[in-house]
Amino acid sequence: MQETTGKTDAESSAILIIDDEESLRLTFQLFLQRQGYGPVMTASGFEEALTTISENHFDLIISDIVLEGTSGIDLLRRIREMGVDCPVVMVTGYPNVETASEAVRLGAFDYISKPVDKDTLLKTARLALRQYHLEQEKQQAEKENRQYRTFLETIFRSVSDGIIIVDRDLNVIKMNEAGRRLFQELDPEVSEGANLRNICQADALCSLRTDPEKVLRTGNEITEHRIECRTAENAAKVLSVCMSPLDDGHGGFKGVVIVIRDMSRDQPGRPGRRSSFHRFIGQSDAMQTVYTMIENVGKVDTTVLITGESGTGKELAAEALHEESHRRNRPLVKVDCTAIPENLLESELFGHRKGAFTGADRDRMGRILQADGGTLFLDEIGDISTMMQLRLLRFLQEKTFYPVGRDTPIQVDVRVITATNVDLKKKVEAGQFREDLYFRLRVIDIILPALREREGDIPLLVHHFIDRIAGKVGKKITGISDQALHCMERYPWPGNVRELEHVLERACVLCEGPTISSSHLPAEIVNYRPRQQEAPSARITPQPSHVAAATTSDIQTPVPMEERILNALRRTGGNKAKAARLLNIDRSTLYRKIKEMNIDLSVLDL
Repeated sequence: MQETTGKTDAESSAILIIDDEESLRLTFQLFLQRQGYGPVMTASGFEEALTTISENHFDLIISDIVLEGTSGIDLLRRIREMGVDCPVVMVTGYPNVETASEAVRLGAFDYISKPVDKDTLLKTARLALRQYHLEQEKQQAEKENRQYRTFLETIFRSVSDGIIIVDRDLNVIKMNEAGRRLFQELDPEVSEGANLRNICQADALCSLRTDPEKVLRTGNEITEHRIECRTAENAAKVLSVCMSPLDDGHGGFKGVVIVIRDMSRDQPGRPGRRSSFHRFIGQSDAMQTVYTMIENVGKVDTTVLITGESGTGKELAAEALHEESHRRNRPLVKVDCTAIPENLLESELFGHRKGAFTGADRDRMGRILQADGGTLFLDEIGDISTMMQLRLLRFLQEKTFYPVGRDTPIQVDVRVITATNVDLKKKVEAGQFREDLYFRLRVIDIILPALREREGDIPLLVHHFIDRIAGKVGKKITGISDQALHCMERYPWPGNVRELEHVLERACVLCEGPTISSSHLPAEIVNYRPRQQEAPSARITPQPSHVAAATTSDIQTPVPMEERILNALRRTGGNKAKAARLLNIDRSTLYRKIKEMNIDLSVLDL
């Protein structure tokens, strides 16, 4: 009979037979073993049974009611006193109402009479084990739900950004302590139970009303925008606001999560914009979000799924999570699931005993045991087989595993971090990945942005790699030409940071002087031309098919960013807010680019 976890009643079911008649013990044992149950152990009397029970775990106990002058009822009472909660089936040749009533009162699963035929025994065992496994799954699910709520509450409390969760009607259903402190200064009416439509009418805070409505209407995140406001004491503040839809699990949204950071306050212990974090390099908004996520999640001992395209740094994220955790002084064991043949992956992860299979000439400690007390990082988890998915699910559920060829389990304390560059949700929908394993791995997910989404990070990465690679290859390379850097900034980098590093390694090898130039870059990067994009406000006119089939020579060279900014400012009469909207960038990004590029606004002649 198939259970919800994919486990049969017989699979991994330990049973104890207690009877002072040897022939009966052996007959019961034989019947059960032939059905695939195991291990099936026996005991001949009261004391031997108690000793065996104290030293082993059992899923089912079948006991005679009379044991060498001792009552099976007494044994049942002692079993419950020991805290053993598995089902117990009582067997007797002299059934009576009083004894049956006492057995049921003490929690016996069933009460069967001798002579016990094979079918009755197997049916009773199957029903008892099925109920026991279902009850265990229920208890495990309740435990995991409690742990999950604790994890979320810990994260909720630990972040210093204000977090507000609202329902579809914009009622505030949850707010963390940082959010309460922030709105004590801004608007004390913003509290749990309040409605944002009623209290966020002021111009400064109106986006806290309008933006959630937009998120609910479109289902799209609002990544970041900054608003100016004043406290009740008229002190100026700048708030960074991000919003995300709260998925209801059925393709809809049951609310919005609002994250608010006070940018105007120097928060103790809260770093400002960082250009590096552990082995990551980058100062873009996208990477600031990743850094904060890793800091917060690293402290919480739960399973993490890292997703992102190839080359975005999933292994670096796993290392950073380990370093941010309390396990930092314990092992970080990495396993590339695609680099190990399928027939060896089970042994590699779980280990094996000598003689377990051909070639197993010694005991082997698996990667899971090597990671005991630390972190296990499983890369490319989306490519493991169905059988390995099941074994991994059981390990995550029970925190125990069986090495290949070993009958007794090993318990470990391991934090599991996984990574993949495939869409696991689509694999689940296609029946290629277990849904229960997917949700267990994705207790918390960290999504690494593609390099093309990390605005402003390419120059930082380029100079970092040049400094590192030039020394490694023995070259005195001090920089890169503006033209070469421009080529690299407009290229979409399908291979992300890994591809960028390899391109620069090639360039450093080819470069004979102190400066990398366009001639040292691959042709596909130098010759790449993005499709010409019109300004956001321009009308898009349908073109005939013969016009759409333009050659590369028909495509204009992209306008440099400096000239685009000046043109936008001219068109808006110098209004930076309108110019930022015209350029489809944040106003703070516009200010930063004007400063970084030393743009002379006096040439506008406004």
